[in-house]
Amino acid sequence: MALNEVRLKNKIKAAFQAEQTEQLDHNASLERISDKIAQAVIEEIKELKITYTSGLIAPSGGGPVTGNLNSVMIS
Repeated sequence: MALNEVRLKNKIKAAFQAEQTEQLDHNASLERISDKIAQAVIEEIKELKITYTSGLIAPSGGGPVTGNLNSVMIS
């Protein structure tokens, strides 16, 4: 699945909206907002799908994989 800008934007907006009434502890509010944004970004990155099609070679007897990624699609 591709990154979804609207979904990420809505999660960020929700993080700020949840803290709009905070009047006593602004630092704790900032921590909560930052945490929610970080979680939203991580969740979006985890939704990425990488499709590898060619370019790397694994030796038959074992050892490191070598080559160049020729066809990688991120969606």
